[in-house]
Amino acid sequence: MNNTTELNSKVATLETQVDLLETELGYIHELLLKCGFPEGIKTLKKTVEELLSESPLDINEDETEAL
Repeated sequence: MNNTTELNSKVATLETQVDLLETELGYIHELLLKCGFPEGIKTLKKTVEELLSESPLDINEDETEAL
């Protein structure tokens, strides 16, 4: 394969991944709205930040990589 073909293939792969991630993010957002987070992901992030600021957890680097 030449360089242009390889780059086009990589772009197509990345576009597919972006589409999948956007779909999943939208689905999670809708679930959060149904669960009572009034602004979906935005509200979830704010809630988690508040919880962590009140009682920070001792999280190892190994544990955060799994997330």
